[in-house]
Amino acid sequence: MKNKDIKDWYNSVIPSLDTEGAYEHSRWFKDAIQRTGYEQTKEAITKHVLSYELHDPLRILELGPGAGTWTKLLLKRFPDAYVDLLDISKEMLRRSQQAIGENGHVHYNESDILEWKPEGKYDYFFSSRVLEYIDDKKKFCEKIQSLLEPKGRGFLITKMPHYHRERFLGRRKSDFHQGQIAPAALRDTLKKAGFIDVDCYPVTMVFPLLHSAKANRLLGRVFSKFTLGPIGMLFAESYAVVFRKP
Repeated sequence: MKNKDIKDWYNSVIPSLDTEGAYEHSRWFKDAIQRTGYEQTKEAITKHVLSYELHDPLRILELGPGAGTWTKLLLKRFPDAYVDLLDISKEMLRRSQQAIGENGHVHYNESDILEWKPEGKYDYFFSSRVLEYIDDKKKFCEKIQSLLEPKGRGFLITKMPHYHRERFLGRRKSDFHQGQIAPAALRDTLKKAGFIDVDCYPVTMVFPLLHSAKANRLLGRVFSKFTLGPIGMLFAESYAVVFRKP
């Protein structure tokens, strides 16, 4: 799907979730499986983003803040940072504003990342579960490279493509979910865009067919200690990539 299709979908569907906090609850807290995914994602962000000692003044760009779930962690860890929140959907951006409220350090921007022209560059780029909806991955990586300061860092989480397994199980993903990219391909695309120190890590782990939060937590404890390898890829529902601009 094209970026505009994603924008139109979110702008038309999100207003139906008119209860405050409904989107965040549906995404992360409606059952034990979702809550486990939340805990594993928070753990990955804490380990790979919040643990860094970053210099002041700090400028952060977050792409696709959604309901502000992870934005709140960033603001708590870096309370004096200048933060640009960028989303292609005005309705999703409105959800972010509802969650974060008035904050002089936070600025809300509605735009396609590939077309956006900000004032200044950033020290850190952050995004969770957005890349799979961007149609041109090469252009995206090149755009982020152009937005970061020298030695700037980036962290993003994206879905793991399990298309072969889904077809084997007789399932077909909708066009909406056809943009997922494999770790090796994303790593190569980032490197070609000029990034260094590119590493992949598992984030949310799922035991196929078992549908067990306990099993997912166990997988997370085992694989979160290592970079993403072939075995971890079998169980990873999503993975993170860290990278740095020279």
